[in-house]
Amino acid sequence: MNPLKKIKIWFIDTLEWFFDFHDWKMLLRSIPGVVTMLFIMATITMNLAANKIVWSGIYINDIPFVSITGGIFLSWAVFLVMDIVTKTYGTKAAIKLTVLGALVNAIAVIFLALIALFPAKYPFEGASNIFDTLFGFEANAAPQPWQILISSTIAYIISGIINAIINGLFGKIFKKNPDGKLAFYCRSYVSTIFGQFVDNFIFGALAFAVFAKFYTFPTLIGIALVGALIELFFEVFFSPIGYRICKKWQSEGVGKDYFDYCKEMELRKDPSRFEFDKEVNL
Repeated sequence: MNPLKKIKIWFIDTLEWFFDFHDWKMLLRSIPGVVTMLFIMATITMNLAANKIVWSGIYINDIPFVSITGGIFLSWAVFLVMDIVTKTYGTKAAIKLTVLGALVNAIAVIFLALIALFPAKYPFEGASNIFDTLFGFEANAAPQPWQILISSTIAYIISGIINAIINGLFGKIFKKNPDGKLAFYCRSYVSTIFGQFVDNFIFGALAFAVFAKFYTFPTLIGIALVGALIELFFEVFFSPIGYRICKKWQSEGVGKDYFDYCKEMELRKDPSRFEFDKEVNL
């Protein structure tokens, strides 16, 4: 097949998949509500906290080689949920959850910025000034909310897609025991280190090099690498919980309606795919 035709088919299939709103509805119904709630909460808090640098060290010519933002305290939770969703529902489902998180985060930041436009009433003028500085559009040395929003959204979506794809591809290595602990831990660790590195680098580059012009390229590498290692530590610590959740969902048949719908859609496109009742790779 002509390469251009392949690209065209892939592009059309991707658009159909992304704008399949019934798929969205089935997926969000299938993922336990508490998990989705915690994922959204962690996403919004992580991106808001990323505006504050909580530690800097290893200075080179008075420029910090390593800096850590407040977002590091919750970023691991976001990636752990994505690993659980990737293992249970598949790569595409994890990508859709990432897009949902980015959308909700954008809405939260936009509303905070709009609220900052309203004048404060006594006795809260002082508190309002702090709120307006953090979330409003007043010029200041730090990145403004819209800059943080752009930076975090781009970094979040790209890193989330990379995390989901690597997690899914790496999981195919363990053909003999794909549901075992070793398979879950390895795919989570590998995808996390790559995904978190990309997330930290892109966010730091946009927010603190392009917009605020605080960091140089060596600092961005230091931030991305050290941040990814710290987040990997959290992932190692909490992965047993993620593994138990996956096993519990599997034993309880969580997501069956979503799996059935996906299989039905695949059958419509390519009936021969299930000619021998092979396992569906969603």
